[in-house]
Amino acid sequence: MAKSLDKDKSLFLELVRFVVIGVYGTLIDFAIEGWITSVASSKTAEMGHVAAFFVMFAISIVGFLVSTPATWSLTSIWGFRNVEKNAEEKARSIKGGLLFTFWAFVGLLGGAVIQFLGYMICLEWSGWNINILGGFNFDAMFNKGNLNVFFAWAVVMVIRTAFTMVFNYLTRKFLIYKAPKEAE
Repeated sequence: MAKSLDKDKSLFLELVRFVVIGVYGTLIDFAIEGWITSVASSKTAEMGHVAAFFVMFAISIVGFLVSTPATWSLTSIWGFRNVEKNAEEKARSIKGGLLFTFWAFVGLLGGAVIQFLGYMICLEWSGWNINILGGFNFDAMFNKGNLNVFFAWAVVMVIRTAFTMVFNYLTRKFLIYKAPKEAE
């Protein structure tokens, strides 16, 4: 039984479980956002940069709405194992699900700022003139002219996701799935 408790208290295993759940949620989000972005790219190409960003942000909310219930349920049963009894019961309740969603949404907003900065760097500030907002299309992404657009979009997505994963881990670890205090 002592080994089981050690596994539950292992920060390394907790991080591994969190990353596995994060990758699962990210793949759902990536697939949803990539597909909708591909479909909407002809519409966003005609918009101004800021308007196109808000369309892209709306698309990320769709990915968020699909991936958050999946990650909350998996996190609640498997992600954090060394949790105070009261915190665990609260985290698995509707109120806990809403708290989980609230902090995930705050992380999404922080990620959106990073995403906007990435778009503006790729499109205007760097001189690269890579239009991630309007030039991304799965059907044509492997044509010479669009491959750089796909890679720029993917890099921005990875940076945004890395920020969001760190933010989500910290808020979940310290605000939702609190570890029991060690007896002195």
